[in-house]
Amino acid sequence: MHSKPARAALLIALGHLTIELCNNYLPVLYPLFIETLELSYTQIGTIALVASVAVTLPQPLFGYLSDRWHPRRLVALSTVWVGLAMGLVGLVPGYSSLLLLVALGGLGSAAFHPPAAVTASAGSSTRKGAAMSIFSVGGNVGTALSPLLITAGIGWLGLYSTSIVFPIALLMGAFLYHQFDQLAYSGTNQPSSPSSRRNHGSLEGLILVTMAVMARSWFQVTLTTYLPTWVENQGEASAAGGQMLFLLLICVGAGSLTGGVVSDRVSRWKAMALSMALLAPTLWLFLGGFGVFQLVLLGITGFLIGSSFPVAIVMAQEALPQRIGMASGLIMGLGWLPGGLGASFTGLIADRLSLTVALQTLVVPPILGAICSLLYGIRGGFTFLADSPEHPRTL
Repeated sequence: MHSKPARAALLIALGHLTIELCNNYLPVLYPLFIETLELSYTQIGTIALVASVAVTLPQPLFGYLSDRWHPRRLVALSTVWVGLAMGLVGLVPGYSSLLLLVALGGLGSAAFHPPAAVTASAGSSTRKGAAMSIFSVGGNVGTALSPLLITAGIGWLGLYSTSIVFPIALLMGAFLYHQFDQLAYSGTNQPSSPSSRRNHGSLEGLILVTMAVMARSWFQVTLTTYLPTWVENQGEASAAGGQMLFLLLICVGAGSLTGGVVSDRVSRWKAMALSMALLAPTLWLFLGGFGVFQLVLLGITGFLIGSSFPVAIVMAQEALPQRIGMASGLIMGLGWLPGGLGASFTGLIADRLSLTVALQTLVVPPILGAICSLLYGIRGGFTFLADSPEHPRTL
């Protein structure tokens, strides 16, 4: 990437870090809410559901808006929006106001992601995968830091510790707006390369990559939900489950950093199909493994999950090049919806058989995702090189 697109991608990654930093601490507050607001586990589950729906479902709408309004403004405003809503969470007097603020915070996150993906990729014609990798890693870092920040603040301010995120978001929003003005970076949703202008896109391709992401989200959300419990069921200490989950998430971040870069050098559908196909045997071996071998397999699993993040976003944008905001919103919004459904289905199997058997069924979603990626490649004409003006993709 040239200096301006690279700088823009780094700025968007900082914004993504800030959004996730402000929006991913709720689990560490649930015990305090149970005590102070006298909430039930059902009410806690409802909070999680509201947060998930608010983040995912509106993203196609905000993608549509980012195709018609300046994406940079949405990026800066949504960063401040999330910080304000989530900063007030610890000050709520009751359950209803808590739900409202969580929903508003989720909407702010939904408003950020599509225009941020548009802005991250719009300035580069041949390094879109690398730009999207930088964008993805920013979110991974923010997600990991969020509970640590609020946990550290709880000992000092209690529930009021959530207010820490507002000045962070306010300063970052102002910083992003100012920096994009300095760059005179348009963030336009119109593809800059000649090949992109010749590509009218394919609804079929967009559907296929969205289905592949749905399969991946089913796999990831289910595995991260039940991994600590499964580890404890194997006779390990409770701390081991948390440590293995940390390892998985760190490797997801490493995969996100490299996946997009690799896809700039080989066909994106090949990178996506390979990462999805390898998930099935890697998980199966992990569930039957032990010791260091098992840890290595878990790390590979996380790396494979993360490597498909940036690739899928760029594939969707290339499938709908004249509406890349809408394409990004569909991938990052609707693509994540099956995650919670998959975790619930796996829980039903675990209740009737065993958790190990239930997790073994997770080999199916990535195989389906690999098939969708292969069909995407067939529809695109089996291009063997990454998209470029010399080697355009035609869907």
